[in-house]
Amino acid sequence: MRPFQRGVWSAGLAVLAALAVDVGGAQAQNAYPSKKMTMVVGFSAGGFADTLARFVGQKLSDKFGQSVVIENRGGAGGNTAAAQVAKADADGYTILVITTAMAINASLYEKLNYSINDLTPIAMPGSSAETFAVPLDRPGTVKDFVAWAKGREFTFATAGVGSGSHVAAEHFYRNLAKIKGSHVPFRGGSLAMQAVLGGQVDSITASLGTNPHILAGKLKGLAVASAKRNPVIPNVPTFAEAGYPGFEAGSWVGFFVPAKTDPAIVSKLNAAINEIVTEKANNAHLAKIGYTLTVRSVPESQTFLKGEVTKWGQWVKNVGISVK
Repeated sequence: MRPFQRGVWSAGLAVLAALAVDVGGAQAQNAYPSKKMTMVVGFSAGGFADTLARFVGQKLSDKFGQSVVIENRGGAGGNTAAAQVAKADADGYTILVITTAMAINASLYEKLNYSINDLTPIAMPGSSAETFAVPLDRPGTVKDFVAWAKGREFTFATAGVGSGSHVAAEHFYRNLAKIKGSHVPFRGGSLAMQAVLGGQVDSITASLGTNPHILAGKLKGLAVASAKRNPVIPNVPTFAEAGYPGFEAGSWVGFFVPAKTDPAIVSKLNAAINEIVTEKANNAHLAKIGYTLTVRSVPESQTFLKGEVTKWGQWVKNVGISVK
């Protein structure tokens, strides 16, 4: 074959190969989903991640015409669920729903049985500022609670070890308020909430879950770790208002699939979830129960995750906690 003919032949093959990839991706996207999907939530039912997972899962089921099953796999700060999904088939039918804990665990745990690179974010649409609250028989302001806690070893509950709530609470109590608290971890936010409602612990730090109980008068809200007051609990001050300017912390909820999942499927899920949270009625409902909603593309979600790993890694180092 002459050089010119070889060049034309090679160019033709390259074009055909590119077309084959495009067609394959389009076929994968159009065919998906064709069966049941499973969302593996890294924490127990009723918590911050589970609430959004169930809402989005139902809407995805309606949109795609396929059932979406929620599987709660609490344990090891979300690592149990993350490892399960990281090792699942990369076909888009097994989705991890996890919180900021995933970014924290990258530096908190001395050893993990999966890598954060084994997973890729679909979307990271929901977040909520950390809220500090106490039972009705405890001091009801940050100033009074700190004064009460000095000289005693009080207890504080969060969902799991190394969650955003845990690290934020440790940072506030140890480094800012200079008081000594004993952390009481629970397998999920609902279990932690039951303990504080029952007066078994002195305080709780949680994203979202405290809000309805504060509104119902079952808990006292000390403060929210955000720049502005939460419109859902407008009577609870920010930490800046309570005398601790600059202390802001929040947890997000992210949806992930195994890293080798077809990019066309990842893009389809990203578009679907973003459409769900931006639909007017859905947005209003989620905002009312305390979620701050953000639309991110897949690349934006990846960039955001990298930044979170760095930020929370520094906090973990500052409070000096680790898990073997």
